[in-house]
Parts: sequence; structure tokens; C-alpha cells
Amino acid sequence: MPDLLSAWRTRRDATARPERKGFLQHLARRFSKARSGQVAIIFALMVVPMLYAAGSAVDYGRRNAAKAQLDAAVDAAVLGVITQKTNVMTSDMLASARTQFMADAAKLGGVTITSFVALPLPGVTQVGLTASYTATVRTTLGSMMNVTTMNISGQSGSVRNVAQYIDFYLLLDNSPSMGLAATATDISNMQRVAGGCAFACHLLNSNGTENTNDNYNIAKRNNIKLRIQVLRDSVSNLVDSAKSSMNLTQQFRMEMWTFSDIQTRLIQLTPSLDQVKTASNQIDLAYSYQDQRDSQTAYERAIAKMTTTIPASGNGVTAQTPIRFLFFVTDGVQDTPIDGTMSNQNAGFKINNNRFISAISPSTCQAMKNNNIKIGIIYTQYLPLYNNDFYNANVKPFENNIGPMLKSCATDGLYFPVTTDGDINQAMQQLFSAALASVRITN
Repeated sequence: MPDLLSAWRTRRDATARPERKGFLQHLARRFSKARSGQVAIIFALMVVPMLYAAGSAVDYGRRNAAKAQLDAAVDAAVLGVITQKTNVMTSDMLASARTQFMADAAKLGGVTITSFVALPLPGVTQVGLTASYTATVRTTLGSMMNVTTMNISGQSGSVRNVAQYIDFYLLLDNSPSMGLAATATDISNMQRVAGGCAFACHLLNSNGTENTNDNYNIAKRNNIKLRIQVLRDSVSNLVDSAKSSMNLTQQFRMEMWTFSDIQTRLIQLTPSLDQVKTASNQIDLAYSYQDQRDSQTAYERAIAKMTTTIPASGNGVTAQTPIRFLFFVTDGVQDTPIDGTMSNQNAGFKINNNRFISAISPSTCQAMKNNNIKIGIIYTQYLPLYNNDFYNANVKPFENNIGPMLKSCATDGLYFPVTTDGDINQAMQQLFSAALASVRITN
């Protein structure tokens, strides 16, 4: 009896719980035994929409994956153009965007690009590009419902600020007064080794050879740094800063002059900043004259020369229309030969028929300003010599006007005074940064 009862229970369980042999197999047997065929018909009718739903899910997944890849491709095409070092959006650049996008799109199976449009965005202070595409994705199971393709589209855009082309003209005072020792410590050391003189006068022998016993060479032998040396180093560092700041190919050009009573162009305007850096090694102190006359700082000659040399400033958008700067470094006192009528004669003193000493006249700079040339000035503050009768008689009366006059000559925000213990190099870096900032604000 136990064996018969166990067998009966086994048969009962197999009938009552068909899932043990598989629910689908159980349904299949029932469909095959159904005499009316109604269940089979219902099942057949349900299979079609079920398959279509499953196919649609697959096709929509393929569509979304294709769109994500095409969106990434159009982004890459736009960025490939907008990051180029130029302010001008050319037809070749637009064609390049299309070529890049189509090449990426060709890697996607079952995708057909129906359109691609790239257009520059209008603007003066910005460069921009927008691009859009449309495409179709071939379906798989969706084709059974006569839906052979699915449409997709996308767009991308990017803008950046215009980077201005700038020409920098450097006008550097190398008159004998720039032979002043650079710091208070250097001045003290210079006076100790040069019999009380703080200036490293640079002299020639009567036969025109170098006087190796002048104060200039004494300063060299004693490792005393002079203002002219600091100026030379600051120009070299300025070139490095300009090179690292460029966002466009050959964005910055430079030209460099030194002046005393004569003016020397060390290098013509060039986009090769490495050549400018090499030329900066030529910045050196002018020789003092054997007769010890001091009229060797001629502002009006130098500024007049730069006014005729520097063209009117442009808007900086193209290399042909650069913004133009004059960087003017000086100790602020002109001691100049008289060339006809000196401007602002009441601001200084006529020492004799061929010598005039004064602060700069702001009117000297006006012609350049009228041409939209921006003037940056570093004032290496003039050393007062109150134990000197000539200074007390001819410089002290206007010494409080030296800085304000130079500031009036400079463009607003581009004036940097440097004290005796100040850092000319730091002032040059600040001037460069302020110059670039003034361009961005103006435009």
C-alpha cells in the first residue's frame, strides 16, 4: 500500500504542478489538445505585436546609440574648428568641419546622413560656429511593419572671444642716468667703490676705445647691478611672457628702440619674438661725452620719431589691423639739446642755448593718442640729489611734477612708477598684463 500511495501522489503532483516540467511545455500541450483552436488563434495574434514591440525596443536602442555617437561627432567637428588659432572663419574651415563629421559618421553601420550644415556665428568680439545634421537609421524588425528607417537630428555650437593682434614698440631710456645703481644697497656699494658717485658713467678714451677704469666697468667688476641691467632683463622676461600668452599664430610683434640724445633701433618690427629676445642683449648704457655735457635725454626727439614710425592703431581682429602699443621706460627727466622751440618751456629750465631740462610735456604724446596708439609708461623714479647745487637749482623745482607729467602722457591704467628699491621687471609684467586687459575691455 505505501508504494501505491506514493505513486498516486507523484501522478497527482505532476498533474497539479506542471511548472516542474516547464510552463511553456504545459501550455503547448494544452494548445495541441484544444479542439476549438481558439487559444492557438489568440496566441498567434498576440505574437505579432509582441514581436513588433520587442523589435521597436531594439530599433530605438540602436537609434539612440547612433544619435549619441553623431552628437559627439558634431561636437568634435565644431571644436576642431573653433580651437584653431585664427579670428576668421573661412570656407575651408567650414568644409573641414563637414569632412571630419562625415568621416566619423561613416563608421556607424546602418546610418545615412541626409544633411550637414556648418555656419559661422556673426559677431565682432567673438568667433563662433554652429553645426547641425539630420540622418536616418535603418530598422531591423521594424521593417515588418513597413517602418524601414528612423529619423534623428542634432546640433552643436561654440564661441570664444576674439584674440587681438598687437604690435608692441619698446622705447627704452639708455641715457647715462640709467647707469644709476639699481637698489639702495647697490647705490651704497657703488659710492663705496667709486669715490662717492652712485652713477656708473660709461666713458670712452680719447682715442675711442673702451675706458676700462670708468664707473661702468668698476660696477661690473664689483657685481653691482645697474638700472640698465635690470631693464635689459625685464625686456627679456617680457618677451617670454608674450610668447606664452599668444592665442593666435604670430599674434604679437615687437620693435625695440633705445634713446638718449640719439635714437637706435635695435630690431625692426617682427613676429619672431626669439629674435627680439636676442636683440635685447644689446640694451646697454649710452656713453657719456668726454666734455661731460649732460644733455643726453631727448624726449621730444624720441617721441617725435616714434610718432612717425608707429602707424595708427587698428581693432586687432586681423593681422593687418593690429592694436599698437608704445612701451616707454624712462627716469622721467629730459635733459635735451634744444631743437627749435621746446614745448612747455615754462615747465623746466633753459640751461644754455643748447640745453633744456624739464619733465615731459604730455602734449608730446598727444599725436600718438590721436592715432589710437596706447602708451604704457614705466617711470624708474629719478634719484634726488639734494647735496648737488645743480639739482637743487634746476630739477628740484619741478621734481613733484615728474611722475604726474608722465602719468598724463600714459594711457589710463598703463602707468607704473618704480622706486629705487622697486622691481622694474615686475612693473614690466604688470604693464604687459594691463595692456592685454585694456584691449579686452575696450573691444
